[in-house]
Amino acid sequence: MNSAGLLTTLGTTCKQYGPGRLPKAGRRDIGAGYALASAAMGATLLFALIAWSLYALGSPIGSDWAFLGTMGLIALPFVVPASFISAVIVWRTLPSDVPYFGASAGVLATLGTYLLALLVLFTLSVVEVGVSGQYAQLPEAAAFIGVIGFVALSTTFWLTLPVGVVSGIIHERVTLTGAKRT
Repeated sequence: MNSAGLLTTLGTTCKQYGPGRLPKAGRRDIGAGYALASAAMGATLLFALIAWSLYALGSPIGSDWAFLGTMGLIALPFVVPASFISAVIVWRTLPSDVPYFGASAGVLATLGTYLLALLVLFTLSVVEVGVSGQYAQLPEAAAFIGVIGFVALSTTFWLTLPVGVVSGIIHERVTLTGAKRT
């Protein structure tokens, strides 16, 4: 099967069984949100599976993989909505004449996912600090969120960036085969 046939099959499958059935999925930006949120969920689950597999193997490359796999699953409710929002924003704001639009938008949406998820965590930390009245802990909360972001990016970029690129490319190609990009 050639690549055009594969993309047609993928597009048809997505519309019949996947996120292509969701409301407004036919819109280029909303469809990108669904596509990248689905990809983010898959990447997060795959990362957790890989991390736990490495833990089961005795952590051969030396990290606390059980902890990282668990944190990946805990991050799932933050990552998926953040990925949807990030992809919609990128697809709405990135000029359509950007070379390799799908790949570029996929990378930007993936990086935006990290930022938005961390922003949500920081907001929750600020609320918690505000409720407890311990405002002196705000810099510590900000630093802790920074550490979480560093650990998240440094342990998952090898998986999330390629998944974002491929998802962006596939979404754009499937969208282009259905209608001209505006």
